[in-house]
Amino acid sequence: MEAPDNSGEAPAGRLSSDSRPTHSEDGVDLTLIRWMLSLTPGERLETLQSTVRSILRLRDVQSGS
Repeated sequence: MEAPDNSGEAPAGRLSSDSRPTHSEDGVDLTLIRWMLSLTPGERLETLQSTVRSILRLRDVQSGS
């Protein structure tokens, strides 16, 4: 499960079929919201748990544990 390409550009030689904006007026990345909403509840939970594990590992490294 990978995050979408956030470049906002279509691959060379192809037009983007998605003409929706990539960011809101206040700078929120709408592609990440669309990606998360495309996941099942289980996939969303798995993504959240993976993020929490990463944060905990970073805390451990920072504290010298």
